[in-house]
Order: sequence, then C-alpha cells, then structure tokens
Amino acid sequence: MAGNLARGRAAATGRVRVLAGAVIVMLAATLAGCGGDDTAPAAAPNDSNPSKPGPAPDRASGPRVLLVGVDGATYAQVQGAVLRRELPNLAGLNLVPTATGGMPGTITAQPPLDAPSWATVLTGAWANRHGIDDDTGSTALRAPTVFQYLRAAGKPGLQQGASTSSPTLPGLLKTGQETGMLDTLVDCAGVDSCVTQNAVQQVRSGYGVVFAQYSAPARAAQDSGFGNGAYATALGAMDQALGELLAAVAARRQAHPGEDWLVMVTTSHGLDATGATTTVPTVENRTAFLATNKTLNGALARPGAAAPDTAADLSALPTEADIVPTVLAHAGVALDPAAMRLDGSALTTTAAGVRAIGATISQYNDAITLAWQNPSAAFGVTRVLRDGVQIAALGPEVRQFTDKAFDMPTGLYQFNYTLVRNDVPVSYLAQIHYVRPVTLAPSLLNGLATYFSLDSKPFADAKHTATLGPWAAGVDGGTLAADNFSGQSLQLDSRIDSYQLKHNAADIAQSPQFTIGLWFRTDCTQGNSTGEPILSNKNYVSGGNAGIAIALFGSCEIRFNLGSGSGKRDDINGMKVSANQWAYLALSVDAAARRFSAYVIDPVLGLQKTENKAIANTDVTKLAGLGAGWGVNDDATHNYVGNNPGALKGVMGLNDLAMWTRVLTLDELKAITGARQPLSTLNP
Repeated sequence: MAGNLARGRAAATGRVRVLAGAVIVMLAATLAGCGGDDTAPAAAPNDSNPSKPGPAPDRASGPRVLLVGVDGATYAQVQGAVLRRELPNLAGLNLVPTATGGMPGTITAQPPLDAPSWATVLTGAWANRHGIDDDTGSTALRAPTVFQYLRAAGKPGLQQGASTSSPTLPGLLKTGQETGMLDTLVDCAGVDSCVTQNAVQQVRSGYGVVFAQYSAPARAAQDSGFGNGAYATALGAMDQALGELLAAVAARRQAHPGEDWLVMVTTSHGLDATGATTTVPTVENRTAFLATNKTLNGALARPGAAAPDTAADLSALPTEADIVPTVLAHAGVALDPAAMRLDGSALTTTAAGVRAIGATISQYNDAITLAWQNPSAAFGVTRVLRDGVQIAALGPEVRQFTDKAFDMPTGLYQFNYTLVRNDVPVSYLAQIHYVRPVTLAPSLLNGLATYFSLDSKPFADAKHTATLGPWAAGVDGGTLAADNFSGQSLQLDSRIDSYQLKHNAADIAQSPQFTIGLWFRTDCTQGNSTGEPILSNKNYVSGGNAGIAIALFGSCEIRFNLGSGSGKRDDINGMKVSANQWAYLALSVDAAARRFSAYVIDPVLGLQKTENKAIANTDVTKLAGLGAGWGVNDDATHNYVGNNPGALKGVMGLNDLAMWTRVLTLDELKAITGARQPLSTLNP
C-alpha cells in the first residue's frame, strides 16, 4: 500500500537490525567460509576495537568476495596505464567503464563525491535511497549495505571485514559493525599499506567478504594533477597492493579448491581535467570503472571500451549500483522482486534485465511514466511491481509504462517500482507530489447542446446538432495530434485552411443563456497586435460588428468580444495562456440578465476570470453575427487575415469543444480542468 513520504521516512528509522525478512527471501546457494589460517588480522592504526579477538574462521567451501575500492583512479588514466603495461595486475582483469552520480536532473542524482559514491557501491542504491548526498558525515546510511544483505541471507558463520583508508568510509560502515553485520572494521586513516596488510590477513583467515579501500591516487591527483610522476607512482602502488591481494586469493584457492572468489575493483567517481574532485555532474566526474576476474554479460558491459564522451554514452554503461547485485548473484542470494530495493542488477549473469530506468511526472501530477532500456532480447513478459505488488505485465520489447492507478489523497509520495525482465528484477524509487483528480461533474450533461471530442476524423457532434470541417472540400488544414487526455485533438493550420462550425438549426448564440468552452493550445506566434480569431461568428474586422469572437492577441493574450453593429461592443480582455500548454477557455452569456463571464484556466498561470460583467452596449438579439456559422481559427467571413492586414495565419490546437444552452458555474468549469478527463467519459 502506498505510504506518505513523511511516514515512510519515519518508518525507516531503526531498520538496521531488522533486515532479513524485508530484503532477502531465500539463499539460492551455499554462502559459507572454509578452513584456513587461524591468524587474526594484523593490528592497525585507529582500529575501532583493537582488543577484540578476531572472529573464528569459516571452514566450508563456497563463494568468496574481494571488493577493492580506489579513490582517484579514473577510468581514462587507468585504461591508459593498462595499455602502457604499467598496471599488470589490473590488466589481468576485465576492465569496463561505469557510471556514478545517478541521473542528473532526476530524483536519483547525487554529487560525484566520495561518500555518496561509496554509499552506492556498498548499497546498490542511489542517494534517494541511501540518504548520503555530501562528504560531511552528518547523515547515516538509510539503505542496507552488501554486508547486511549477505548476513541477512542466513550465514552467521560468514566473516565479513573492511579495511579503509578514506576518512569517509568508517562513518558509513560504523553502524554495520555496531550491529554485527560487519565483523571487522579497520580505519587505516590514510595509510594504504595498512589496508593491504589487514585485507591480506582477512583473506588468509578465511573471511568470506573482504573490502579493501585505498586513497593515495586521489591525494596525488589533488596535490599535483595527472601530469607528473606522483600520480603514476600512486597508481602503480595501488596495482602492487592489488597484486598482493590477488596472491592471497590464489593461495586460498590452491589450499581450498572449493572456494570461488569474485574479485571486483572499482573507484568512487571520476575527477576533472586537473585531477580535482568537484560536485559538477560532468561526464568526466561521473565516469568510474569496474574491473573483475569474472566474465561479464556482453549485453551489459564491454571490457576495454573507450571512455564515454557524452551523457548518452554514459547512461548506457553499467553503474556503481550494479556492484551489490553482482556480489549477491555470485553469493547465490536470490532476491524476491516483491522485496527488491536495489537500483542495479548483476553484471555476470547470463540473463539481462532492464537498464537506465527513469521516471517523469505527468503535467497534472497524477501519473508516473517509467522509461528504460532493454539491452538484450527477452524470453517473456516484463512485469511491473509497485511496492511489491504487480500492476502490469508488458510485452518483451516495451520500454515505457505509465502508472496512474492511484487512489490516495493529495500529497508527497514515494513508490518503489521493480521491473522484472528475463526474471531479473531492477528497482527504481520514484517520487510524486500527487494531486488527486476531482470528479467530472455529471451536471455537465445538463444543457449540453453541441460536443465535439475531436478524437477522430471526420469530426462528429455527439449531440447531432452541428457539423465541423473544412470550409472547402479537398482543402483540409486539420490534422490529429496528441491531446491532454491521452487521446487526440484537432491541430488546425489556417495556412492551409481554417474550419467552419455550422449548427443544423438555430445558432447557440440565439439562446437566452449559453456557454462555449474548449481546450486550447498555441505557440502564440499568431498572437500579434492584430490578433487571430479562435472561434468567431462575426465579421471580425471590427469588434463592434454583430456577433461573438474569442481571439488570440500578442503576448499570449485571450480576448472575448460581443458586438451588435454600429460600433457597439463589450469586451473582456487581458487574460493569458502559457505557450504550448493546454488551457481551458470558456465564455458564458446570460442574454436575459444582460451579463457575461469569461474564464481562462491555465496549468501554469492558474484561474483567470471576469464574472457577471454587464453587457452595457451590445444588442443581445444580434449575437448570432453573420448567421453563417462559426469560423474556427478564422472569423465567419473566412477571410480574417485578408480583411486585417498584419494578421497571421498559423496553427492552433483545439480539444473537447462544447456548447451549452445555460450558464455554467465556476465549480463546473473547475471540475472540467480538475478531472483531467474529456467530457466523452460522461457518455453525452
């Protein structure tokens, strides 16, 4: 069930210890340690508890993980050094570029800094889940780490250790150690040799998961950039340390053939051209790398690929959020899609799920549209789950889904979507400031005399009282275009020809009361000082001529005009629409009471209105104008531009054109725009 964002955040407090039932459903393969050297890890500076004895070694065969992190080792610099044969140990692994930083401009965006990036490496989630968006250390992780996932999978004998050099890592991992998810945490306080010493001892001691994190390349780049020997020396030292770790792994495998080691090397984030860390989400800063001893799925990652040049290139790459799912897949931990909270997927499995999930919010804040990439063919449907409940099953090649089946009050909400393709689940945490639609008022059927939904051609009046089409057969300026209801609308180009609306009997303007309403969209290019009619039954060379006009003028202004000849007229001017947005226009006339009202309801500018203005000058018996019907994107002469030098022909969008033989209330008009549904849903 959907939960309010504030309640969701409160419920997240205190979940560190209670994780297994909510996140991991089953263990698909054994994840245990095997026998080995009983020697405890070497002591180090600032060990969080140096008097604590080392955990007992695990003695069973099974999968093992060595995760190596390096600050400052950019993909371009590492790839170049590998090609120059300066990093022989990294050269023996499958090296691919990856992305970090989430997606700029979306809810997943996070700055390319150390703490947010390492949080993603360790949790498989972006900052909107893990909560770390700076390097201050003031915020605790909100998402479970890889150590918690593995421990929750039911392997209490599996030893898990971390030795870190960066000052940001101990803060991220402290809670995991305090709650027993991480058995050993060594803060090496910037001494990379300490990291190697302790990580090697953890491998030798039979640990199942070893995280070793280095920072010397970042310090070298920060101090003197990439252009002198200090940075190359730091990369070489890191590679030498990796060689010691790989040698320890090789020794373990030789002594314990049942152990299956996954080795992964990654960096936190990229650096700018000077070697500095900045918060700017450039392609360089958001490019990381991954190197592994395992074969990668070719649909997801291509070893040796060039560094990405554009944001589009970067979006097609694996991400740091894929590291935790890859570790869990290697460990044989099966994730239930209903409980899935990971923003990535495994890179080493045969099957590939979806990639690069993103979300957009509808114009009216009542729907979420998910879009994604399909990197490989699919053998079945793509299932869509919202907060653990399946809401759709899509064809294998579908790449977009709109969710609008909400039933909740207006408010701020988060929803965890999981897409399951090829049996691979990938999640995305979306957020919406939901605005609940109002109900389309049934009273809108009362007095409805003419209604064109404009969903299909030829356009038909649901009440059979009027016709709408080109002035001349064979010259049609009207085409169908997407409307604001996931349907169609009339896109009318008067440069080809305008349209004519004719009533079969008396014109609506001869009724004692009437209302004209329609959805309208324009780029405002026709709106100059001379104007252009949207709907008019008069000779609009003068507003004083007999009849009615609704027209577009300069600066997106809408004008409403009544006239009866001899220069007699009444006007409501000054209301505006937003360019390229669907706005609702309405004109109501009470001829008996000699009052009229005009409304513009714009999605950006809101409600504009003038109500019950006195018809002070116009003879209301002359409102039928020329009696020849209504020009649409023209006046009733079919020659507005010719009669008005300087006027411009062009394109207008119209939808749901309706006429009533009564005055609609403001509440009814608000219901039309608030319901965000066409009048056709009332079956007029």
